Order: sequence, then C-alpha cells, then structure tokens
Amino acid sequence: MNKFVIISQRLFLVSVALLIVYLSHQPSLKPPVEWFPGQDKVFHLVEFGGLGLALVLNADLFGEKRRKFRMVSSGVVWAVLDEFHQSFVPGRDCSFQDVFADIAGLLLAVWIFSRIFIKTRPLT
Repeated sequence: MNKFVIISQRLFLVSVALLIVYLSHQPSLKPPVEWFPGQDKVFHLVEFGGLGLALVLNADLFGEKRRKFRMVSSGVVWAVLDEFHQSFVPGRDCSFQDVFADIAGLLLAVWIFSRIFIKTRPLT
C-alpha cells in the first residue's frame, strides 16, 4: 500500500483519539441547541463512530487473528478512559449511559466500515 495512505490513516486515528480527549476536557460542554432530551448520546455515538472508522482504516495494526475483537476492545478501553477522565473535569460527569452510547457507536462503525472496506480492499 502507498506510504502516504498509511501515514494518512495513522494520522487520522491519532487525530480522532486526540479530538475525543480535547472534547472531553471541555468544562460544561453543551450543544448550542437542544432538540430533544438525551441528545448528547447521539454525539457520543457519532464521536466513537469516528473512532471505529479510524480503527478499521488502521486494521493492519491489530494483527490477523481476532482483528475486529482487538479493534473493538481498544475502542471500549478508550471509551471507559474517556468517561473516567471526564469525572475530573469541572462541569462534566462520568456516566454508564455515555459509555454505552460510545460503545454502540464504536460497534456500529466497526461493523459497517469493516464490511465496506473488506469488499473494496483487503484489510491486511
């Protein structure tokens, strides 16, 4: 595979991970408009969906055996650490509902994007 593509994929993974940390570190982060109760769970789902995409694009980092399990496991660890980190940020809290929304976004993205990219190119 092209070296530029590989470097771009790695940078995307690091960027998404750092964006999650940055957003988690913002005190009292609120959406500009609240359309419905629990709207923040959708943001968690999308945020960790991005991480799922980044993990699938970097699937070669996870070896051949049990690749999807390793991708999801690393994402789950990131979700738990993210919520733990938020417990120390003023105006933020740690919630199991947020972790579940993170994991749902991660699982959905890994499932969808691994199907897409496996059909277009082998994930080696």
